[in-house]
Amino acid sequence: MKRMLLVILVMAFSTNVPTPIFPLYQAAYGLTTAMITMLYAIYAVGVLVMLLAGGSIAERLGARPVAFAGAILAIISAVAFLAAKSPVALFAGRLIGGFAVGSFTGTSNAILLQMTPPGRRDRILGLSATLNLFGFGLGPALGGTLVRYAPSHAMDVPFVVLMVALGMAIALLLSLRAGPELPALSGPTRGLLEQRQAEHGSPRTPTARSAFRLGVPPAGRALFWGVVGPAVFTGFAFAGMAFALLPGVARATFGTAGRGLGGLLVFVMTTTGALVQLAQKPSASPARLGWGLVMLGVGSWLMILGESLAAPVAVLSGALLEGAGNGWAFQASLRLAGVLAERGDRVQVMSTYFLCGYAGLSIPVVATGELSRALGVIPSMAVTGILLSGLLLLAISFMRRAPVSQAG
Repeated sequence: MKRMLLVILVMAFSTNVPTPIFPLYQAAYGLTTAMITMLYAIYAVGVLVMLLAGGSIAERLGARPVAFAGAILAIISAVAFLAAKSPVALFAGRLIGGFAVGSFTGTSNAILLQMTPPGRRDRILGLSATLNLFGFGLGPALGGTLVRYAPSHAMDVPFVVLMVALGMAIALLLSLRAGPELPALSGPTRGLLEQRQAEHGSPRTPTARSAFRLGVPPAGRALFWGVVGPAVFTGFAFAGMAFALLPGVARATFGTAGRGLGGLLVFVMTTTGALVQLAQKPSASPARLGWGLVMLGVGSWLMILGESLAAPVAVLSGALLEGAGNGWAFQASLRLAGVLAERGDRVQVMSTYFLCGYAGLSIPVVATGELSRALGVIPSMAVTGILLSGLLLLAISFMRRAPVSQAG
């Protein structure tokens, strides 16, 4: 179990390694802001494609081979960046990186659920969320530091480090022993699901003929699509806007002092999100999710305001608050998704969960990039932020009306 959590950390590290280096690529290849956002978003497209297809493949081959293939693809992506001599290579590397994470994400958490006794699932999924967020920030921290203090090595050293880490992750995956399937859910979780099954009918039994292994059991669809899906979509969307645009915005706003600052701000955000997950209270997932969504929205707007006014204190404060909110929202929504991942549906539910997340990571970023052509970066972030805030408020409203208190 510990080895699997370490592999999850390494794969999370692989996701954002190129992010702080985007301004260097922009200068080297004459890329526009819209092309930079597309470079970021094409990664999420690759994730979405593999989340759609990965469940079906995992059903035929097993979750472990699909997770292993994801780690191999991550190495190929790192090699593409290391050898890149043109924008085409950069886009290819990002797309392959998306394939890698999409192959790994849904299956890895399904493997964790398989390996974990029922009484420890909440804790292990919480640790998975913590390690994911911490890993998300490690790549930008490394790249941002090199961009600031050793720019001549920023395009190669991060990918060499990543390849070494991925080699270790592959060795850990190979050392995992296949475990038996866990017994059916018990206790409050089983009672919650049985109650919802009685109200909505038994879930459809998945078949090997399914083209895509996605979906949520009927008993949990209201909870998922009313709360869990919008929460992870919104959290990933605000984070995606920050990851994609902060390096360029920081440099434009703060001049030479902002060189590499975007990557370090991403690290601050994700590390804060990882650390707040260790807090003991509020312990109930619905309460933690509600507070997380509120902090996420307030922090995101504080960052947008700080960037528009070139106010470093506001930007940093917003990054801390957004990171904390995203940490709680991600952790709590992942726990609630785990409640809905019934026996036999783990890959299906987890793939659907992360499909919502990576849709949030891609669609708003692309929309912001397109809007920036006409409005500029900050106004386009504000427009996208208004739409995301509306979705966030709907999720909070649904939480207040839906009986989700028993779910975590």
